[in-house]
Amino acid sequence: MRNGTRTALAALLLGILGASGCSQSGGTTPEPAPPRPFADVLSANQRERQALHTADERLVADCMRRHGLRYTPLPFATGGTDPEDVNPYGLLTTAQARRDGYGLTSARLAARPLDDPNQDSARDPRWSRVLLGTKNHEVRIRLPGGAEFFYNSDACVTQARQTLYGADYDRLSSTYEVLSNQVITAVHKDPRFLRAQHRWALCMRAAGLAATSLDDPRGLVGQRLGQAANQPARLHDVARYELKVSEQDANCQRTADLTRTVTEAQAHAQTTVAGLRTADLTHLHDLRTAALRRATPSARP
Repeated sequence: MRNGTRTALAALLLGILGASGCSQSGGTTPEPAPPRPFADVLSANQRERQALHTADERLVADCMRRHGLRYTPLPFATGGTDPEDVNPYGLLTTAQARRDGYGLTSARLAARPLDDPNQDSARDPRWSRVLLGTKNHEVRIRLPGGAEFFYNSDACVTQARQTLYGADYDRLSSTYEVLSNQVITAVHKDPRFLRAQHRWALCMRAAGLAATSLDDPRGLVGQRLGQAANQPARLHDVARYELKVSEQDANCQRTADLTRTVTEAQAHAQTTVAGLRTADLTHLHDLRTAALRRATPSARP
């Protein structure tokens, strides 16, 4: 019964989204993709993420098999807007807004717990030690700003990742995650961004939407979504509200010239934060490209 309700709700929302998407003019110039720190080196589209996930899970299973243990690869979670697709600055194009809003209602409808096929095996201490490794083989690496991450070098999850991505990938990707967060923080403090965000807020208020920061519209939708529970009629209303708010948000962002402003502020912040790490960034990009090349043949539709 629950699955039938979910299917009905999904069809309801798709009808709303589809009707909204059809209203888009085909003659308008496509908006530029919103900027992300360091040329999006840490991101991948859904097809690429699925390929990398599938390859990584198979390598974990291979490693466990060599130890005489069974590991069932976990499926790639799909449905709704992936959090990795959300712009870190809250930027949104009109096309994105018309297609799926902020992806909040569709994510609610698509959410379902994934059954872990390894749940019983995980109760075996040896199985868990082989999968996750042991503290005797812990490796700690310092990151910019005093942060630190660690991994167990004897873990099958570690060996699988290093086989797929290369031994230096975790250090570099963790480094650039920290640096990316520092860039985002710097952009949010940049006077150019603050002025553009103020122009955006005035535009939103003129449209009857109280917002002072780019996070606020998602909060407005999230609040209504929380109140709607799983009631079809109320979710229907939230979906319409999300599309209305997100399209107004995107229009005001364009009016305030936020994408260009963030691009300029980000370029300055990256130079300040990352300094002369060009070689590291190039190496990280090369490792990611090589991992995608290894993973793609093993991907499944």
